[in-house]
Amino acid sequence: MDNQKEILPLISVILPVYNSEAYIRESIESILNQTYSNFEFLILNDGSKDKSEEIILSYGDPRIKYYKHPNCGLAGTLNRGIELSKGDFIARQDQDDISLPQRFEKQLNFLVTNPDVVMVGTRASVFIDGGKVIKYHDHATDSAVLKFDLMFNNPFVHSSVMFKKSVLEKTGNYTVDRNFFEDYNLWSKMAWHGKLVNLKDVLVEYRHHEKGMSKDAAYFSKNALYNQCTLNIETLMGEKSVVVNDMLALMHKDYTLYRGTEKAEIYQYLQKMAEKIISQHKGSENLVSQRLKQYKNIMGYCFNIYKRKLAEKNRLKMFFLKLDMKLHEYHPNLINE
Repeated sequence: MDNQKEILPLISVILPVYNSEAYIRESIESILNQTYSNFEFLILNDGSKDKSEEIILSYGDPRIKYYKHPNCGLAGTLNRGIELSKGDFIARQDQDDISLPQRFEKQLNFLVTNPDVVMVGTRASVFIDGGKVIKYHDHATDSAVLKFDLMFNNPFVHSSVMFKKSVLEKTGNYTVDRNFFEDYNLWSKMAWHGKLVNLKDVLVEYRHHEKGMSKDAAYFSKNALYNQCTLNIETLMGEKSVVVNDMLALMHKDYTLYRGTEKAEIYQYLQKMAEKIISQHKGSENLVSQRLKQYKNIMGYCFNIYKRKLAEKNRLKMFFLKLDMKLHEYHPNLINE
């Protein structure tokens, strides 16, 4: 009888910290209490000036590996964590969020049993100080639908993801280019090298407040979201097109960028995008078709908003635009979730 113990995969958990004395203890303990225990816990102090270091050093768990460095920002800190990591799988944890106990166990099991998947996130509850849940990040779970969603926004909760470290050999690490959001950029690159999935389970509690490491919008270019969406669609379609510009101008309500593409042409381009995604994800035709319908509804709604702004002084045009808008089913959860 073979008495050798099963060798369990090593997960490298990366937790960047910056001035998080109010929340860091809950975050650390949510990792230490995971049902899957074979992980190294890399906590990287990005130049904190509060008592974060004192709290971190109060823990004696041998899985914790503590590092500190002068402030370099979230992306730079994450990249240092990746360079220091020894596991085959990388799990993200934010300083103010909470991972539920079975998160790692369920994610690792999914990645091991689905070798074509390179990254798996989870759904998340969103809470405010005091514990009140105010909403859920209820993103799609199917890989093909997520590929479609990546064309227009980021459908993953950063602190929920676990991915194969090997995929970084193809994509590179987090970008430090401020013209792109570091997480959205990395998932977008990964999507061309394997499947991305969200588990249906709510396995992360996401804290909503104004002082998180990822909340400083001034750090990024004002077009960071728009830049990534444009790159994703152009990569999918293999071309540049004014239609792409106008779809995104409508989707993100930046009507100053809109150049006048008609609604029917936008619908046709969305159809072509859906066909491209279906060709890459056999078996997901119905789900992609449903998402296509939703995006058409969104685009139609936003197009009518634009036309309404142009026709504000014409009552007859305004009447028909309002009527057309009521015929479109609007899906707000797909926009800026």
